[in-house]
Amino acid sequence: MTSILTIGNFDGLHIGHRELISTTISLARSWGARAVAITFTPHPRQFFHPSKHFFIQPQDVREQILDTLGLDDVLYLPFADIRMLSPQAFFDSILLPLEPAAIVLGENFYFGAHKAGDISMLRQMCAQHDIALHSLTMARWQGSPVSSTRIRTAIQTGHMSEAAAMLGMPYTLYGTVEHGANRGHKLGFATANIHTPEQVMPALGAYATHVKIDHSPESRLAMTAVTNTPTFQNVQTVVETHILDFSADLYGHAIQIQFDAFLRPEIAFQSRDALIRQLQDDCQNVRDRNYP
Repeated sequence: MTSILTIGNFDGLHIGHRELISTTISLARSWGARAVAITFTPHPRQFFHPSKHFFIQPQDVREQILDTLGLDDVLYLPFADIRMLSPQAFFDSILLPLEPAAIVLGENFYFGAHKAGDISMLRQMCAQHDIALHSLTMARWQGSPVSSTRIRTAIQTGHMSEAAAMLGMPYTLYGTVEHGANRGHKLGFATANIHTPEQVMPALGAYATHVKIDHSPESRLAMTAVTNTPTFQNVQTVVETHILDFSADLYGHAIQIQFDAFLRPEIAFQSRDALIRQLQDDCQNVRDRNYP
C-alpha cells in the first residue's frame, strides 16, 4: 500500500510539527494511502552532544502523543545505523521501500550524512519516481519561525505563555514524586517534589501551575518552585510543587506539572517568617489568576 510520509525529530511536537502531521494525514485520507511519520532515536543532537535537560517532552511521552494524532504508523530509525548514509542512500534504502506517493516536509529539511541533502535535492529524487513533494513554510508566532530551539529558550527564561503558544499546549514536566528535605512541610506548605534530568528546566523561581496526578484528567491549582539545591557532588535543580487545598500522600505517584505563568524569581529570604509570607502571597497570586 502506498504511503504519505513526513520526516522529523518532532521534539516538542509543536504547532509546526502538528501542521506537518495533519497535512500528511489529510493527504493520506484523500489518496487512500497510509500516513507515516519517520523520526530518529536518539535525537541526533543528543547522539553527538549528550546533555541533561534537553528534551521538551520525555521520549515516552512524545511517543504516546504521536500515537494519538491519527497516523497509521510511526517509524523510529536508529540514528547510529543511518547517520552515515548519503542523501541518495537514505532515499533509496529508507524512503523508497515505503512506497511513498507523497512526502510532506518543512522548508528547512536536511537529510543524509552531514546534512548534505536539502529540499531541492530531494525534489529532484522524487521527480524521478513520480513522488509528490510538499514543502511547508515554517509555522510562525509573533513574526518569527517556531522551532524547538526557540521554545527551549522561552522555557529557560520563564516565558511560559510564549512556550505554550508555540507548543499549542502548556509546557509540562513529568515525574514521580520523591522524598525531599521536607522544607515545605515544616513551613506549612507541603510539596510534591520531582527530579527531571531529561527535560528542559524552567528558569529558577515560582510559577502558577496546574497538576495532574497519575492518569486523572482532573487538574489542580498549584504553586511550583524551581530551585537549586546543593548536593555533595554539585548543585541540583529541583521542582517543588505545593498543590492548593490538597493533603493526600503522593510519594511514588506520577504527576504532570503544567506551567501557566512565571510569578517571581528565586529570592534569598532573611527569615523564616519572610519566606512564609512570600509563599502565602504566591499561593494567593495563583488563586487570583484563576479566579479573578
